[in-house]
Amino acid sequence: MISKLFLAVILTCSASLALADQMGPNGDKFYDEAAHFVNACSSGACKAPYSVVLAYSQKSRINKMDQNHLEILRKVAFTQAQIWGDTILEGDVIASGRTRLDTVTAYLKNNRVVGFKIRYSEKAWDTSDCNYDGSKSSLKTCKVGRIYEESYVSPDYATFFTDEDRQADFSLEVN
Repeated sequence: MISKLFLAVILTCSASLALADQMGPNGDKFYDEAAHFVNACSSGACKAPYSVVLAYSQKSRINKMDQNHLEILRKVAFTQAQIWGDTILEGDVIASGRTRLDTVTAYLKNNRVVGFKIRYSEKAWDTSDCNYDGSKSSLKTCKVGRIYEESYVSPDYATFFTDEDRQADFSLEVN
């Protein structure tokens, strides 16, 4: 009985500390660089030596990335979305579990990639005002939308972290 209680306390504490973000070998340098390019590109056009390029857009069918790098970014998006079980999905939102990479923006400094910003999403339903009983068929009465979130990713893909201004949010926008 005591061991089960202890295990429950440990699981509860570790769940509250769950973080999907990952710090790679040069993570501190990337955090600093990300702050620089966010600041340089915050008001419309980027200030030299920074620039941005839309490298991938699922909706617009733009793809300037090779498949291997795109797959790595899809895996990062999936990893980042796993934290939603301890955040937005603890409320009145149910998600499909199929993470989609929506966009990849490449940040450049002197025409060299210094980082990416990815936007990813999952189809989701707002269960706060419908007859959801836990079954998939009962979701038909719920409002459908998507959970969106954005993260920064280092050019070596080893460091990534959620954009604190673009954390997981449910939207009735479904495309």
